[in-house]
Amino acid sequence: MRFLLVNATMGMRFLSTSKEFSSTGSSYTPPIGLLYVAASLEDEGHEVDIIDSYCEKNPERTIQKTLASVDSIGLSVYSENLDKIEYIGNMVKNIDKDIPILIGGPHCTFQPNEALKDISSADISIEGEGEIVVKDLVKVIQGSKKPSRISGITYRKKGEIKKGKPPKVISDLDSISFPARHLVENYKYGKIGKKYFHKPKFTAVMTSRGCPFHCSFCTRHITTIETYRERSVKNVIQELSDISDRYNSVMFVDDNFTGNKKRVHKIMDWIIKSGTELDMYIQGARVDSADRDLYLKMKKAGVKHIYYGIESGTQEVLDFYNKKITLNQIRKAIDLSNEMDFLTLGTFILGAPIETKKHIEKTIEFACSLPIDVVIFAPLAYQNGSDLWAKAVKEGKITQDDGYVVYADKRRGLGKFTYEELNEYCNRAYNRFFLRPSYFIQQIKRGLQRKDLSLLRVGLGYL
Repeated sequence: MRFLLVNATMGMRFLSTSKEFSSTGSSYTPPIGLLYVAASLEDEGHEVDIIDSYCEKNPERTIQKTLASVDSIGLSVYSENLDKIEYIGNMVKNIDKDIPILIGGPHCTFQPNEALKDISSADISIEGEGEIVVKDLVKVIQGSKKPSRISGITYRKKGEIKKGKPPKVISDLDSISFPARHLVENYKYGKIGKKYFHKPKFTAVMTSRGCPFHCSFCTRHITTIETYRERSVKNVIQELSDISDRYNSVMFVDDNFTGNKKRVHKIMDWIIKSGTELDMYIQGARVDSADRDLYLKMKKAGVKHIYYGIESGTQEVLDFYNKKITLNQIRKAIDLSNEMDFLTLGTFILGAPIETKKHIEKTIEFACSLPIDVVIFAPLAYQNGSDLWAKAVKEGKITQDDGYVVYADKRRGLGKFTYEELNEYCNRAYNRFFLRPSYFIQQIKRGLQRKDLSLLRVGLGYL
């Protein structure tokens, strides 16, 4: 069989005149989830095409052209892109009403019963991890297996929505084939707008799934079936060896790559010993994992960027979020990263239910006091599946009909500020952080030391 998998991102928008999709920019990282599913299908001898809509000038037309030669289509669904998925699904059914449409992704995991109602054109919804499930779904499409016997799916039968067996956890991540990167070779990743932020060619690697921590605003321990699992060091090294002759930059997209420091030491030891020349970027790092010996080794191995979830500049709010970190640990991690000449990014959340104006001011001041390169400020999002969401549902402030995300807003009893006020605070925070003369001096100095002023140019373009 031949499958078409589509990454329909939030960045897509409708053209007001033609109702076609156009992309608003390039995708930063490849859709690694779809690449894993594609590899699983290829293992069974099937052919797969992947369309990353974010990288297509006219994704709708590309989908239409490819559709004529495929037997089934799979769509990745986020609650924020439901309108795009519904549009694509209806377009597909208008062309071929008999083609099976499979959907998967966070929305289908968090709201398995509603997913098929939200996407009226879809035939089967996958809950949780899809690598094993999709192999069984091929048998369903071919008529050799009943959907009721498949784990982790919801499906339509004679106009009714039915459920299969409960989803299963893939306990041995080493048993999964490496992502089918060859299917997106025509796309260029690692760009912000039209500027490469990393050395091309760029790809992503995931060495673990889930997160062993339970921050109250986060859902990562839910989206991977509430189980944190790691790939073996040997398996990770095999993948890095496999891609080292085809890629120059790699981002580790684990939710918590540095959590198991012994494991990271072994991975970095192999990279150093092998002489592999990969520029590496760590997307998920906790500040309490900052360690001089480890960071020295990461620097020697080729780590260039490291991204932290900082969230707040007050201990009271950090404790409310169950972050299990301290302000001293944050400062130590950023100072150590700065010493190693890592480019650092930190995320901050504004709008915790206990958060006051004084808390927000302290967070902005704290951010400005850190030698950090890039910051992201965002209003608190109550995500379906998080502890904050569950508490708000229990208190009657949110219902399951609210979808996947509800933003903090005092009009709903979700915090002390309106959503608009929180956005305004975020804008003020950006201005205070990026418009400091000391920040520009710091970035010019660091850019000259790195012989790379791309970050400064990106920042100036943003401003």
